[in-house]
Amino acid sequence: MMTEVEIKTASEQTRMRLLDAAREVFSEHSFQGATVREICRRAEANVAAVNYHFGSKDGLLAEALNFAQLAALQKANVKADECPKIRLRLFLRDFMLMLLDEKNPSSQCRIMARELADPTPALDKIVREAIAPLHEFLGKLVREIVSDKVGEAELRRCVHSIVGQCLFYRHSHPVLQRLHPKLRYDRKEIEAIGEHIAEFSLAGIKHLDKVSRS
Repeated sequence: MMTEVEIKTASEQTRMRLLDAAREVFSEHSFQGATVREICRRAEANVAAVNYHFGSKDGLLAEALNFAQLAALQKANVKADECPKIRLRLFLRDFMLMLLDEKNPSSQCRIMARELADPTPALDKIVREAIAPLHEFLGKLVREIVSDKVGEAELRRCVHSIVGQCLFYRHSHPVLQRLHPKLRYDRKEIEAIGEHIAEFSLAGIKHLDKVSRS
């Protein structure tokens, strides 16, 4: 017979397996396309385990969408002792690794990208907890790079352009694979993509700043 501690440990392990499986399935099929049965199959758990641990599929989603890693990435970037241009490069490298690296254990960013492409009711939570803070963070970072003469509307468009470039590589991956069959999102390629987005964005920001000053 299992002891109380062993039962508690087994229950917690099941809970963690369900969360890991849910993040995989949500990132692959979206919230609406994901099924409790598939999540439980991957977690090797009984279908009743979702209700036991999370109350419902909605409750499981709420737990799975924990964007602490993304928030920590932004916080560390703010505290980095580097100039804002270098900080933008560093953030884009790390963000793209979170977004594209299939070996990354955190799939929340991939869930976010899928929801943007195919919105479900989960999008409200994602916007509130991940996208809005991300846009605010990038807005402050870009403001550190440009002069005060760049208006808020232009600043907002800069942020949208940067985020749009990042998401393109996620959303268009099936197309890019067909255009370039040898393309692989390994670490070297992902870091090169992040550097390209940084270079392209900084060049655009520099031009915009120059026009605003003239």
